[in-house]
Amino acid sequence: MAVAACTSTDVGVTASRSEAITTTTTTTTSVPVAVPDPPDPAEPAPTEPVASEPDVGRQSTIPKDDSRVPDDVATDVPDMGGEQPPLTQAEIDVLLADLAAQGFCDPDDVRDDGIVTAMHFVVQGQLQSPCYVDQLGEGDDVDPVVIDDDPRLVAAWESLVAITPIELVSDISLVAGYEPCSTCDTLAFVTTLDDESTFFLLAVDVVSGTDDPEELRLTMMHELSHVFNQKPGEQLDIGVSSAAGCDTFFNGAGCFTRGSYMWAWIQEFWPPEIRDTLPSDGSVGTPEEASERCDLDAGYVGSYAAVHPEEDFAETFSAYVYDVVVDPALADKYAFFDRYPEFVSIRESARELGLAGTEANFEGCG
Repeated sequence: MAVAACTSTDVGVTASRSEAITTTTTTTTSVPVAVPDPPDPAEPAPTEPVASEPDVGRQSTIPKDDSRVPDDVATDVPDMGGEQPPLTQAEIDVLLADLAAQGFCDPDDVRDDGIVTAMHFVVQGQLQSPCYVDQLGEGDDVDPVVIDDDPRLVAAWESLVAITPIELVSDISLVAGYEPCSTCDTLAFVTTLDDESTFFLLAVDVVSGTDDPEELRLTMMHELSHVFNQKPGEQLDIGVSSAAGCDTFFNGAGCFTRGSYMWAWIQEFWPPEIRDTLPSDGSVGTPEEASERCDLDAGYVGSYAAVHPEEDFAETFSAYVYDVVVDPALADKYAFFDRYPEFVSIRESARELGLAGTEANFEGCG
């Protein structure tokens, strides 16, 4: 994934693919459009959503603390995922216009990592026409300047959805492409833009992704795991604000549900004696601690995987999907994913497209 972001937050789980990278929404017409109601002047203004900046590390970031708050965004966000009947194009158009008017297509949410080339809303897993493109005279000119779209971003998205079931990708609501700043090396990251943590933004470095498409595939699959693993209610109880109120594992944004992928993973591969060494606020452990775990246990694809259970899941999942050859000590972790038909489906789709055996620069452990 990425190697280092330009900015950081104090609390938050990052996701990374490889330390070697240096740049690192349907058919019934009777369904109402779930757009936010206009504000009632007699009522107080709603709390605004939070946009988190990525943490240091090759990564994806889910907002947890110390977050930037857009000035013009409302919090009543419609469900843009796959758990509602199909929307007509007219309904989708109304939905997108409302979201754009509320400021949800804002390049400022990505600019810290570079020049934003294009942004697209995603409705029920389908990429929509760009809601933002870089244009001459706007001060963010890229070379070549994007006129209608950024084909590099579209290609990156299509590579993800080509193998991913709708139920796993539908929670992504916005995608953005950027050309990295001179000191940035984040290949991709995810964040949420609303208080309910349901509106996910996926941002991609289109330059590095074009230069190394295999690394981009691994990175985006890693990032996707952070999205479906933090789906509020189903996977994560965001009403829990500290480890003291959590009877599974608190990750800083909430408490993993007992039926979640992550709690199953943690119970199997992160015993209490290791979990107890991690920060109680849900943030990752230190690189030194991760390196020590990596040295002692070949069951990690690399030291970054050893930094936190979520990073372990994400790193290993991306390797599993693309049949990356790993140490035999990782056999049980690969077998874990085989228990879930949705994960097997992604892997089989990747194989059908000839993507098995993707080259990766996991350094290994043990």
